[in-house]
Amino acid sequence: MIYSKVFLKLHWGFSVVKPSAAKAKLGFYLPPPSTLIGALSYGKFRGIDNTNLGNVYGSPAYNFRNVMATARLESEGAYTEDIVRNVISYFQRKDRRENPRYIYGVIPTGKVYMPNGTLVVVYVTDSMSKEELEKLSWSITRIGGKECLVSVENVEIGEAKKVSGRMKTSYYFRDTVKVVGKKEFLEYVTFWEENGYIWGKEGEPIRYILPVTTYPLASKEVEVEAKEAYEVGGEYVVFS
Repeated sequence: MIYSKVFLKLHWGFSVVKPSAAKAKLGFYLPPPSTLIGALSYGKFRGIDNTNLGNVYGSPAYNFRNVMATARLESEGAYTEDIVRNVISYFQRKDRRENPRYIYGVIPTGKVYMPNGTLVVVYVTDSMSKEELEKLSWSITRIGGKECLVSVENVEIGEAKKVSGRMKTSYYFRDTVKVVGKKEFLEYVTFWEENGYIWGKEGEPIRYILPVTTYPLASKEVEVEAKEAYEVGGEYVVFS
């Protein structure tokens, strides 16, 4: 297994809306694995929004489903819900949907503001070479929405050493992982797994634990009992 640790400088922050959002679009404190993998795939599939996956169509990011990803905040930020003009016609009755009056509306949208802050993303995989992983890591341009621009400050490539047992981590992990000791800096969220890349299909909901404080928004280190984890440049990322 190899890993890539990517240091992303956020231009203003990021916005990733929770799955099955209603008219009010709540956001995540950290971008989920599917978003991180989509960002990595952009360097290879730039300009391709749709691909044939056999009997179905979906995002080309589906080809990267063997890549594991997680993230942490290097800087402090703030979560807020901005008032944004957005399409609301699909929340209207059928007889209203073609009426221009009901196409757009002003709705709250979740965002994490962290101007000039740093987001650290780790990818672990055995499905590509170090050279390709490094190239794709340097090609990341945004996280989340199209306006959520980032600049890659540094990329660290190396061998991911598989470990287990007790360890400390600041990266998010699935809620099946046992947390040892204090549990005061834990936020539970529901992400989607990779079937969310297939058009017309919902990804299976998977519960994750984010070791963060919510105000100011910052990643915190917690101790866990891991079955599958990897040492990546002096840190640990936990996947089960």
